Amino acid sequence: MKRTALAILGGAWLLAPHPRAVAAGACNVLSYRFQPDCFQTSGGSGCLFDKNHPDFGPQIAVWVGSADGSQFVDTLMATNAVAIHGIGNRPGTWNLRSGPRFPYGRRSMALPIWAHARGVLYDPVAMNDGLEDELTDHENNSSPEPYFCRPMLIDEVVDAITCPSGQFRSAKGLLDPSVPQSYYPPRADLFDFGGPPCMALIRYPGSCDAGDSAQYAALNDVDTVAAATPPYGAPYSGSWIIPGDLADGDYALNVEVAKEFDTNASNQHPCEVSARDQQYFAGYGQDGNVGQPSVLFRVPFTLGPGSSGTTASTSAMAGYGDWTGTTGDLLAPDATISGDPGSGEGRLLLIDGPNGPARVSVSIAACPSVDCTTDPLPLPVSFMATPTTTGTGVRLTVLQSSEGGQPVLGYEARYAITSSVSVIDPASFPAWTPAGTVAVGPPGSPTTLDLDGLAPLTYYAVGIRATGVCGASPITFQRFHTLARKYTQLSGCFIATAAFGSDLGPELESLRTFRDAATTRSGIARSAVDLYYRSSPPLAAAIRQSELARALVRTSLRAMLPFSGPGDR
Repeated sequence: MKRTALAILGGAWLLAPHPRAVAAGACNVLSYRFQPDCFQTSGGSGCLFDKNHPDFGPQIAVWVGSADGSQFVDTLMATNAVAIHGIGNRPGTWNLRSGPRFPYGRRSMALPIWAHARGVLYDPVAMNDGLEDELTDHENNSSPEPYFCRPMLIDEVVDAITCPSGQFRSAKGLLDPSVPQSYYPPRADLFDFGGPPCMALIRYPGSCDAGDSAQYAALNDVDTVAAATPPYGAPYSGSWIIPGDLADGDYALNVEVAKEFDTNASNQHPCEVSARDQQYFAGYGQDGNVGQPSVLFRVPFTLGPGSSGTTASTSAMAGYGDWTGTTGDLLAPDATISGDPGSGEGRLLLIDGPNGPARVSVSIAACPSVDCTTDPLPLPVSFMATPTTTGTGVRLTVLQSSEGGQPVLGYEARYAITSSVSVIDPASFPAWTPAGTVAVGPPGSPTTLDLDGLAPLTYYAVGIRATGVCGASPITFQRFHTLARKYTQLSGCFIATAAFGSDLGPELESLRTFRDAATTRSGIARSAVDLYYRSSPPLAAAIRQSELARALVRTSLRAMLPFSGPGDR
């Protein structure tokens, strides 16, 4: 009998398991391994972040298909930006500028070979206000944003995950069935956990407009295979229990890799800048994000008698995709694709494989010896969530599980924004954002996983389950609250944002410039700014409730500027 009741155990929630399937016949596991590489400065080494040539990590899809590429079998992994956050199907034209955790611009060129191989179509997402080529000015058709950052100035791009403000509201978009369909799903990370209702900005009555976003999670059917972008500096490994009913024959493991800002002499595509963006927001977002197309690595393998124990690998790309994403064609390798570290074919590093240096390696082995008719599912995962002092992260300390005394095959860890009292719906877990890879170790040993890029002073829920040969363990849920962020790290102005109704506008940019110049010259100014950031959040909350207070603050702030900007928009 299916059980879905929640029980409280040691401060965590355990979901009673579904009846587990009993393994029938031979069981084999396909394992794959690769290592992404980063951009490197000329003559340098290591992954040093360069805001002028940013590397936000690759987007990757891994899938199995027939050896000739004519048949699609299954997706094994797709990175978060495509599978969870919907960069392939979101509001805004494809050629809008980009940046860290950028909110707009549908990137149909993200992973086109995989997307077309799947062959699943979705209604495209368009701007609520119809202004598809506008980078900004969507405040009156927006709602609070749990993940993406507002567009940034290049000097605000300090790393790949830090947002300059936690106050951003994004346009979630409307489904538009009147235009050609998309091969990418919309985002799946928008949930209502029963928290407080959205508080509309006085100046923007439509600032709680969620568009059609309530439908997105249900439409997204790849969230269950989503995975965090593999970090640089270490190999990434994944595994797939080969379905018992998959026919013997010749197959291939496909790994498609794409990366923003990976331009070269043969691949440069200018971004769109509307007249209004050029006038007021010329410094926001970065050009050159659409560069070299995705590259594909393909490793053939054979299933059948004697396939257990075999290995295969490739050291070269099989080809590259259509840079527009309009087709899923695989183009033959040529000189238009680079091979520099982190670029083009070099997006995957040559590492030691079972058959020598390889970019992707595959091995097939028999499943661990576990009798699913008598042995239990993997044990529920015990873990502790400790928020970090940065205010934007948490450290998960996981005690390794076991399956019938054997180490498990892997873990699934996901998180989502919640509230302090809301009921966690376990059915939504597959659509939560993957938290990264929990390395498999000896049962009972501790393993840590650091999760960053969270919003400060926010409640989150995190869930972890172990995967074994006989199925998955019950999900263990825990709730945590991120700490206050050091406001001196923020470039957003809380009181000014409350007064002007948005943290992205000409007045705010002038104030930031004035602030930066003053703090460079004066220690007193630096101390004043530090005091401002520490005290301004509660003051800003009060100012937002009064139009009179907002007007008075706007007048006072404008008086501080050495010149007058555009009028009150």
